[in-house]
Amino acid sequence: MSVNSLLLRILGRRAFVSFGLVTFLVSALLATVNLTSRYALKEYVEDQLSRIPWDLAIYQRAGITGRDKLPGVVRKIDGVTKVESLVFLRARFPEGGEVLTEVDGKALTAPWMCLLAASDTSILPPQLALALERQKAGQEDGAVLALIGPERAMGGAFLALQGSTDFSVRVKMQKENKLLFRSPLRGVIRLDRDELNRWLMDQTGSVSYVPYIGVVLLMPDRPDVIARFDSVATGIVPLDVMGSGDNADRGHLQLAEYEPEVVYLGKLNREQLISGWDIPASLDRVAEVTNNIGLQANAMATRASNSDEPQLVLVHDPKDPTGREKSPGAFGQFVVDSTTEVLLGRMENIARLVGVLSLLVALPLLWMAWVLGANLTGLLMLNERRTLGLMRLRGISGKAMGRALQVAIVSGGAVGGVLGLVFGSVVPLLAYERGKLPLDVLTQGSQMALYGGFLVISVILALFVSRGLVKYAMTISPLEASRRVAESETANMKLSFGVLQALALILGSYVLFGWTFDFSVSGYTGNNVVRNIDRLLDFVGLPLFLYGLATMIASRRERIQRVMMPIVGPIGGRLSRFAIRHISVKPHRAMAFLLIVALMSGVSLYPTITSPSFSDKAVRGAQVQLGTDWQILYNAPDLTDVTNLRGDAGGQLRALTPEIERLVTSLKGVPGVRNVTWMVESVLPSFYLPGYGLKGVPMYLLGSSDRYMEDVYYEPEVGMTADFAHIMSRVRSGDTASSLPVSEFWRLSETTPVLLGMDAERRAISLPSAGTLAFLPGIPPRSVTDRQGYVQARVDYLNHLFSSNAYLVAGADNDEIAKLQLLIPRVIMLVSTDGTQDSAAFQQALTRASPYPPLELHDLEHEISKVGTDMFIALALANMKIYLVGGLLLALIAILAIAMANHAEDRRTLALLRIRGASPRDLWRFVVATLLSPALVGLVLGTFAAVLAGFGLANYVWKLREIRTVVQLLPTHLVVSSLTGGVLLLLVILLIGVASMFSWYVYRRTAHESVRSA
Repeated sequence: MSVNSLLLRILGRRAFVSFGLVTFLVSALLATVNLTSRYALKEYVEDQLSRIPWDLAIYQRAGITGRDKLPGVVRKIDGVTKVESLVFLRARFPEGGEVLTEVDGKALTAPWMCLLAASDTSILPPQLALALERQKAGQEDGAVLALIGPERAMGGAFLALQGSTDFSVRVKMQKENKLLFRSPLRGVIRLDRDELNRWLMDQTGSVSYVPYIGVVLLMPDRPDVIARFDSVATGIVPLDVMGSGDNADRGHLQLAEYEPEVVYLGKLNREQLISGWDIPASLDRVAEVTNNIGLQANAMATRASNSDEPQLVLVHDPKDPTGREKSPGAFGQFVVDSTTEVLLGRMENIARLVGVLSLLVALPLLWMAWVLGANLTGLLMLNERRTLGLMRLRGISGKAMGRALQVAIVSGGAVGGVLGLVFGSVVPLLAYERGKLPLDVLTQGSQMALYGGFLVISVILALFVSRGLVKYAMTISPLEASRRVAESETANMKLSFGVLQALALILGSYVLFGWTFDFSVSGYTGNNVVRNIDRLLDFVGLPLFLYGLATMIASRRERIQRVMMPIVGPIGGRLSRFAIRHISVKPHRAMAFLLIVALMSGVSLYPTITSPSFSDKAVRGAQVQLGTDWQILYNAPDLTDVTNLRGDAGGQLRALTPEIERLVTSLKGVPGVRNVTWMVESVLPSFYLPGYGLKGVPMYLLGSSDRYMEDVYYEPEVGMTADFAHIMSRVRSGDTASSLPVSEFWRLSETTPVLLGMDAERRAISLPSAGTLAFLPGIPPRSVTDRQGYVQARVDYLNHLFSSNAYLVAGADNDEIAKLQLLIPRVIMLVSTDGTQDSAAFQQALTRASPYPPLELHDLEHEISKVGTDMFIALALANMKIYLVGGLLLALIAILAIAMANHAEDRRTLALLRIRGASPRDLWRFVVATLLSPALVGLVLGTFAAVLAGFGLANYVWKLREIRTVVQLLPTHLVVSSLTGGVLLLLVILLIGVASMFSWYVYRRTAHESVRSA
């Protein structure tokens, strides 16, 4: 047998096993974190997909020809499961009266006449669905007439049309008015154009042109009505309307200003096309279906027009989902848009980075593995010291011994790394797929490349931390091997807090406190390079902070003694002073203990703080948005005769109040209802604000300010110029509050007079300003479902709507308001419940109990569901279990390695203490104190860092949200859940258990045997 083989057998066995264990743990953790990150991405994609009601939309903007054929063509395409259509026809008929709009036989004049119909009424605003639910069985499907425009243009019509039952459009031909179509009316409502666009954005992912002033007929899909409206708008009277005896030359009308739009909404077979495990392939499959739809639509349009010109354009390139809009213009008749494709495009970019993210997310665990490897190296040095010295006495060169150790470390690292990759991939996948093992998830080319990278990283880590052992083997002399304490170990006892450690502490503090207090260098500079550095620091900030802080504590003997004496004193007993001196003599050991436990506790605890803090803010935002658990909107003219809703506010409120009280009584009778308060939405006809001239500025009148403040959920921060309660106390005393756009334009400050309008005698009415509100809890929701499928232009539009939301607030019992001329279109009931009811059943109970038909119902559960999850938090929560299990395992092995290294050094000291008469109890307390005190200090540091990181990260993630909502107005609260307490208790039990069990390890030999072996 060769010398090298003998050296491998003698020196390589322990090195092979030790570093094989290190690389097994490192590669297993990297593979598990990678697979868990992919699983988190898969779950996140599925959550985002659940927020998208329709996967794609085909826009037809050059007429409605073929609208009856295209859905059938699209349904036949493999991968498409459902196709519905939404028709939005907008026509401005020329003056002269050729096309007449009538309600109950009376002429209705409006600049724009619009028809909004859908084959699936869930696509339309909820007012129509609720109206259709109320119609009796066997009745003809009706429609809802929505008026869009300011009070001066539509206020009178809104009141006059209440109670109308019939809508019709007629065509004037010669001296006869011929019926174009008619529809029963199930209600007349006011509709804000921004609210309609929000609804369309939520359903289709896009907005549409909505006229500033006009009427919109909301109705189910009626092909005959749609075809006739389109025909007349393009200047042709349908033949069946003309009759067989009419002159065909009379069948032409003057062309209208016409904006037709048909949207075909499609759902894809997501189970067949989309797999969260493979986002790029899913995107390719969805893009292929989208292209097939384009080809079929193009072929149909080409056949119809006998033209070879393209008739379709993709709004978003599947491989470039950046949100850059492509105008259809001269491209043709159809425009295809896929929200799902945009989502998958964004997720593909993240999927490409999952490997890098896995490394970044696993950095704390890699750091723990580094500490483990370093201490295993020290333990091997202590255990192999005499063997190395004897070999040097026998004439074996240091190079040969170093080479043998390197071979053992590399081979052990490779074997352990491969086994770790297999274990870290197969076991989690079996758990996630509930016993199934889809090998294609693990054998993708990019995944195999990542595994190769993880293996290289694991082996390099083992080689790097073993440098000290190899160097020690190559340079040790027989004299040094015979000494009780090696010179190299004495050198390692020196620990300093230098520039690198100070830089680590500064950078870590910058990250954690930057998250908490919302500041960053990139935010001030705007430089992309600095921004990328900030993003990198987001991942390494926590371990850097802990390393710098642990080094600072352990670098000076006096500091170690001050920090650890409160723990060592009660535990160490009579030997406590000796124990604290013993710890301070070896600061590198205390540092290792402290850092490993701090990292373990930090990475295990911070996700348990981030998640509930993030969710708490989302729930609070939804509560502020809705005000109470339920919000019910009523059409004001349904509550009283329309003649009572003219004139000053006082007269209108006196007519409405008895009916509102009746509503309150009825709703309170529903089991589970605790309280009901109300407000009315009014429109100020004479209040000027840029951008609101064509729709009017609303003023919300509180039924009872005291009851409102008692029943409605609010937070002080929704008041901008002062605390919300202070502003509302001024409203209660007779002032008026306003939103930010109103205050900014009129430059309002507290007590500044606000000119609201005029009374019946044309005298100006003003009220002092109570302050500026960031948001008024309880106003109708203006939120959309948060999802990643919105391109940037649409995100900007939604943010514009949120930031430009203008309104005023006053009390309904205000004497000055009673004189004001205004329009009251809606009544808002705010219902507080005990929270024990099923949402669907409770909605039906509220509807049945209500004496008047509601326009809309909103509940807190639904508003909370609109708030999107966050990708980073999804990753953190998914990896928390890995942190907990992997971190505990690494920490446990590292603690044992450090403890065994300490014991190897301290065997003679412990034996001498036993000979000098120290009782077993005293020695047990001494060992426990030396092990547990740095561990508990590390636990405190890790918990402190976890609280900072958890709270700061939750606060930071909300700042990154694209769509601005009321949630961003609220502060983040620190929420510590029961899970945090459970994990912390588990860590404490683990540390105490390991310290206690190892303390009895010193008694496996007698004092005489310990002295001889030391």
